[in-house]
Amino acid sequence: MRFKLQTDYALRAMVYMAAKQANCTTDEIASYYGISSAHLGRVIRRLQSHGFVKAIRGRRGGVRLDRDPETVTLGEVVETLEQGAQPLDPPHGEPSNGIDESLRLKAVLRRAHGLFVNYLNKVTMADLASEGLPPKPQPQTTAGPTGQNETATQQDSGTSFTTRPEPIGAPSTGVSPTGYGPSNLTY
Repeated sequence: MRFKLQTDYALRAMVYMAAKQANCTTDEIASYYGISSAHLGRVIRRLQSHGFVKAIRGRRGGVRLDRDPETVTLGEVVETLEQGAQPLDPPHGEPSNGIDESLRLKAVLRRAHGLFVNYLNKVTMADLASEGLPPKPQPQTTAGPTGQNETATQQDSGTSFTTRPEPIGAPSTGVSPTGYGPSNLTY
């Protein structure tokens, strides 16, 4: 499943706030990740409207999580921001994509989506922030058109927070995603 850029920014900001456990500014978070402060500000306001983030006014103000990081799951945030997107569902107002509801493919993809959401519902913001702040993205050096090295900012369109393997193990269901036979898939 591919997340919207808004969801990516929201997850990054929430992990940052959970790890810092203090008031943060939007500019501080945006600078840390090398992302647009204006876009992040809109994302923070949306998180605030859903009760995930609290804005504090004043000289020592900023934003912080409005709930205990132990009670906020990754699945809850993703489902809220992605508005319950399902695989193979056409965007609202568009015609069907032609895949018949009775096809096994759609059933398999819906089951996989359900497993994905169930897994995300087991991961809390506290789990993601348990090792502190993720490493700050580093500029990458690439060879430019003239053959000279140029510095490019690392752009991450996914939701990976670090380059290390995920520290949280995937749940083992013992059943294949299709429901037929034992699971031999690794996550």
